[in-house]
Amino acid sequence: MSQYALSLALPAIFAEGNYAISASNAEAHQWVSTWPSWPAHALFLSGPEASGKSHLGYIWMRRANAQAINASALESGAIAAMGRQNWLVENLEELADQEALLHLFNLTREEKHFLLLTSKLTAQQLALTLPDLSSRLLALPAAAIHDADDEMVVAILRKQFADRQLKVENDIIQYLLPRIDRSYIKINELIASLDHAALSQRKKLTIPFVRDFLSLPPVPTA
Repeated sequence: MSQYALSLALPAIFAEGNYAISASNAEAHQWVSTWPSWPAHALFLSGPEASGKSHLGYIWMRRANAQAINASALESGAIAAMGRQNWLVENLEELADQEALLHLFNLTREEKHFLLLTSKLTAQQLALTLPDLSSRLLALPAAAIHDADDEMVVAILRKQFADRQLKVENDIIQYLLPRIDRSYIKINELIASLDHAALSQRKKLTIPFVRDFLSLPPVPTA
């Protein structure tokens, strides 16, 4: 019987101890850590796709005993029932009902609850047509996760391998570091592809295997 490598969606691990901190995200982490001593009842968190916004958001959600919702699911008719607790509202770039977010913003403020708003875009970049909502978001304290530095790339590689239960030696991490795209989403895609390739070929992740996968020539030795 033929055997096939199965592509399984592994759950993201959002434990606080799993959140790696570097200069790329230290400011954002600090903002979340200072809750509830925010200067406003809401915080706007932006960062590139797959940069760890959800991970940081879920850390805050557990601390704040909050609920999470995607911005695309907000509906004006359902907001009245949402105002009596803290909320993590993710992916503001997908917001369709601007009136709903404005209502939730005002209601949580009146009820003395908190909002953590996340987006791939900054508040200035969002295509908002509701002036009252735009002015409120622009006035919020804002935290940003920036492009990954070397320290963050290493941390992401280690976490992604660990999430997939792949034991990878440090020499492979160091081999990948100068050879891969630094965007968060590209790193995630690379690890998923490497995992699939290793499973399909029934091979361990070694430098020769990774080198062949990346189609790169061997590094000359001194």
